Amino acid sequence: MVATPNFWTPHDLETAVPLTELVHYFNKHSPFALADSNADCLEFDGKRARAHFAGYVLDSLFQPLKDSAGGRVIGHEAHLRICTDAAPKLPAQAVFLEARTDTELVRLDRLARTLHALNFLLQRDQTDGTLWLNVHPRLIRAVPEQHGQIFESVLSRCGLTPERVVLELTDDGLADPAPLTAAITEYKERNYRIAIDNFGRHSNDLDRLAALGPDIVKLDRSLSRRAQAAPAAANLVAGLRRRSIRVVAQHVETAEQARHAKELGVDWLQGSLPGEPAPDCRPIARPGSHRPDRAILDRAAPGLARPGLARPGRLPVAA
Repeated sequence: MVATPNFWTPHDLETAVPLTELVHYFNKHSPFALADSNADCLEFDGKRARAHFAGYVLDSLFQPLKDSAGGRVIGHEAHLRICTDAAPKLPAQAVFLEARTDTELVRLDRLARTLHALNFLLQRDQTDGTLWLNVHPRLIRAVPEQHGQIFESVLSRCGLTPERVVLELTDDGLADPAPLTAAITEYKERNYRIAIDNFGRHSNDLDRLAALGPDIVKLDRSLSRRAQAAPAAANLVAGLRRRSIRVVAQHVETAEQARHAKELGVDWLQGSLPGEPAPDCRPIARPGSHRPDRAILDRAAPGLARPGLARPGRLPVAA
């Protein structure tokens, strides 16, 4: 068993030492380690963590989300990147096509989120930033219960807590919502925050959404970018706010689209204008102090910016 470090701080040069140990531990004991293979799933070169799956080498990119009022960064969504010299670049979805079974898909999904958590540990000035992670829709159907338990163990080993994490899920508006509702309930019981991604693409049923119980909704681009959709989108955002659901306008690429999103009353902006996905996170501002201004954080993202760094704990071998 790898010894637990006596301390962990994301700003110290010693970060590489516990990260090397974490990668070693996950390769030996994690739920995505292959029992029938000696090949490592994760590697760390002293600067970045990378993952291996089906012959692909995977890395993380982080895209900022910004407060619509003041433009302050409140967190980052992690995107998977396939490391390749090929042109054009392969989309990240290509690697998920290699997951032929539900078991392989669940393993890949957890591996990707663990990769992002490891690379998030290397980022500076993220003490109160949130990490937004996507959960593949097939995982919701493939895992019958105890959603979030295994990944909470991964986070604990990394010295992170679920309060720092926003999990992004999708709802097609057609399938039986019971499995998704049950998963969201279990995630929230473990203090993850839940965002429904691309809301409005398939359905804008507020009653169905309220039954799911997310904390956040990320609007589909058809609602947040098109001025023609403004009346319906404004009514939709107002309905979400009445239900105490925070709203993200994504795929914001121009100043006009940003203005339109702000007029709708959204809380946060995401897209190429607020910031492109990049290997490193943007700094989380700490107005007037080296310590987080809790009042400002709560105004910008109430319920999201909670103390979230913990001393690394032991990751159970059993899932």
